[in-house]
Amino acid sequence: MEFLPYFQQEALDVAIIDAVWIGIWQSLKIAATADAYQINVAPHNYYGHLATMMNVHFCAAVPNLKIMETDIDRFVGDAEIFTHAPHIENGGSGSGPTRLGYRTERSGFGQVPAPIEI
Repeated sequence: MEFLPYFQQEALDVAIIDAVWIGIWQSLKIAATADAYQINVAPHNYYGHLATMMNVHFCAAVPNLKIMETDIDRFVGDAEIFTHAPHIENGGSGSGPTRLGYRTERSGFGQVPAPIEI
């Protein structure tokens, strides 16, 4: 585990985990190990609606969550590609999982919106 030496040396305060790329199962194992060393975790999330929904599930499952990174300035096409957008309130707090799966589906798969003219 790449994080273990850092946990053992108390070399970080928050372990930033990229659950989208390494998977939820491995991310949960890293978060559990971090919790054993009293270290908080935060998911790296800079990809879009689907990744945000995946990370919301990860956040709901770990007791040592510190904060969830998100890109609030998403490109406008995200809302057209997916059926449900992440719900963020008060600049940061939002609702947890309320639907099965990742809480969103591709509504226009293969139909990427036209480029924005500037």
